[in-house]
Amino acid sequence: MLRILALATCLALSAASLARAHSEGHGSIEPAEALVSAVNAADTLTRTKVDRDWSPLDASFAQLSTQSARILAIVDGDYVVAVNNAEGRTFYILVAHNGTVIDANFTGTFPYVYDAQDPSTWTTD
Repeated sequence: MLRILALATCLALSAASLARAHSEGHGSIEPAEALVSAVNAADTLTRTKVDRDWSPLDASFAQLSTQSARILAIVDGDYVVAVNNAEGRTFYILVAHNGTVIDANFTGTFPYVYDAQDPSTWTTD
């Protein structure tokens, strides 16, 4: 749990501006904002060391456009986003409904989000 909090704290700065900029003010971001949050998080993780074996992230994930990212699933209002670098390597980021980055990894599974373990429950609608 401490690792999750440390990762969330490190990434909160990249997502904080999105949460404040959301015009509706109800704390739920649009899919396009989830993509921005994910690529910003990937960029931040190329320069920030967190308690993960892949950290810091390879520089090839820095300054990517949102076109390099796609939403794989929306699970209970949270977004599972895949970010691809130029070499085709995929980094997965779990973005909360309010724009905060919850977790990130190269596996695409997020153990503490039960529904994220069963792709048959995923929806992008």
